[in-house]
Amino acid sequence: MAKFVSLLFPSSVFSLAILLVIVFLSSCSPISGRIMKEAQGSPSFTEIKKNPNRYKNKMVILGGTIAQVKNLKNKSYIEIIQNPLDNTDYPLDSSKSSGRFLVLTSRFIDPELYSVGKKITVAGRIIGGQPGVIGQRTYVYPLIAASQIHLWPSYSASEYDYQAVGMGMGPFMGPSWGWGGYGPGFFW
Repeated sequence: MAKFVSLLFPSSVFSLAILLVIVFLSSCSPISGRIMKEAQGSPSFTEIKKNPNRYKNKMVILGGTIAQVKNLKNKSYIEIIQNPLDNTDYPLDSSKSSGRFLVLTSRFIDPELYSVGKKITVAGRIIGGQPGVIGQRTYVYPLIAASQIHLWPSYSASEYDYQAVGMGMGPFMGPSWGWGGYGPGFFW
């Protein structure tokens, strides 16, 4: 019996570790688990774009870069340049966008917060196609009724406060030492 328990225990620990990894990985998306489950097996953006009316009421998770925000009296539209999503539903930096889509929500969308160029992920139901114009060309946007909207934080290099120490030859041909990015080093 002791051999059986000793054999079982490491296996249980291994199974528990695998379970924790699965839970951790599945919780990395900002979209709720219920919506993610409902969106499983949803069509690709390319398929939706070809015929948005075919997929009416289908739950999807899409993302990309904000192109513009338009607030009306009782609703707001977010125009998004579609980008593929990674395994955390973050829009990848990709020049391989398959087009644009519109997100409809009843809440006010502040254009200063949801500014052009920010990354966004949206979960919602496909309403159908919405005719529009990009430049002087007509375009049919897939229209999504938002169930959940996640605006990703944007970071710039100046927000990272780090220092680097470097050693090498200075401009006076002697060894130098200094803090990277914070002016000249000390020269001997």
